[in-house]
Amino acid sequence: MRLRDTRCAVIGAGPIGLEAALYAARLGADVTLYERGEEVSANVRDWGHVSMFSPFAMNHSPLGADLLAEAGHALPDDGAYQSGAEYVETYLEPLAGLSLLEGRVELGTHVVSVGKDGLAKGDLIGQEARLGRPFRLLVQESNGEERIRLADIVLDCAGMYGNPNALGNGGIPAPGERALRGRISYRLPDVLGRERRDFAGKTTLLAGDGYSAATTLLGLLKLAREEPGTRVIWVTSRYPSLPTIEDDSLPRRAALTEEAGRVAVEGDPNLDHISGGLVEEVRETPDGVFRMILGTDPAREIRADRIVANVGYSPDNSLYRELQIHECYASRGPMSLSAALLAAGGGGGDCLAVPLLGAATLKNPEPGFFILGSKSYGKGFNFLLKTGLEQIHDAFTLITGRAEGDLQGASSVAAGS
Repeated sequence: MRLRDTRCAVIGAGPIGLEAALYAARLGADVTLYERGEEVSANVRDWGHVSMFSPFAMNHSPLGADLLAEAGHALPDDGAYQSGAEYVETYLEPLAGLSLLEGRVELGTHVVSVGKDGLAKGDLIGQEARLGRPFRLLVQESNGEERIRLADIVLDCAGMYGNPNALGNGGIPAPGERALRGRISYRLPDVLGRERRDFAGKTTLLAGDGYSAATTLLGLLKLAREEPGTRVIWVTSRYPSLPTIEDDSLPRRAALTEEAGRVAVEGDPNLDHISGGLVEEVRETPDGVFRMILGTDPAREIRADRIVANVGYSPDNSLYRELQIHECYASRGPMSLSAALLAAGGGGGDCLAVPLLGAATLKNPEPGFFILGSKSYGKGFNFLLKTGLEQIHDAFTLITGRAEGDLQGASSVAAGS
């Protein structure tokens, strides 16, 4: 397929969405980048206080770096470890401001659903003939107005941060959780910064045993040393501490797991660590305190002023419910990629140990629709931005039917192909 004037819709103006839109525009496609937030990279901004595990060299493409250099923008050192906020300020915002994306980014625009013009989900099953009909995107603007936009190619780079897992036992909402969802934090709260007053002097129940939970835990314990009366109840379902990676080549990740593991083993005066606890029920007392029942043996009642549920995220597949997408029954990621990750031992553990899996793993039964970025890994947690950048190249190799430039700089991608 020649991309000149081909309508390409990119969903999500995060790191992968921005890079994908730039790549498509460089190839001559008529690109529109839809971002639900009012600013680009809204999710990264939300966890902007958190330090990234990977150095800057792994978080940008040479194409993006070259285009910014041509525009006179200075980049951080490749070895720099940035916070999310620094990453947005020094790289993602400047990317969005490049002339190549001028007029192509629609902020405050939620892509609600994607279908095929004139076709139902069960029509032309698995046939390339579906590529001849454009995609129909139902989009909702920030003022609530809805409209239909058409596209020939759709790249879903929406990520998963906005679609957290439930807190309850078995991965489903605990009784009472849905009613209290607006009061439970499923994000990475900035407990030492803009949200300090919400947690200082309070008791917080923290659920989760991954990197996000470890980040929140260490922040809350630091807050407790500075603010008397601050306490943490840490509920982990599977591990007494984070699984460690031998000879971890990402020092920031290694330091986080080491410190969280030490706390889990040695304890802390301001911490009550409950290992093997499952949340069976969440209620609110008349005085606004959370009352939770944990399925320990025996069952235990916990009361807390705040709840932070760092229990992971999942892909929101409602977006493409009417498309022919083959999903893994375990991870909910695209089937081909999920199977390749499982075969490569990439269902968990060290993200750097996952090999390049090739363009074919990005194929869906729905031609012209690609899921890129963290969403492509489903419920897995070992995704790297570097992997998403490689996926962009692979996707466009499939789209055009030829080996495209590998994001090795502006000169390697021929404009107007």
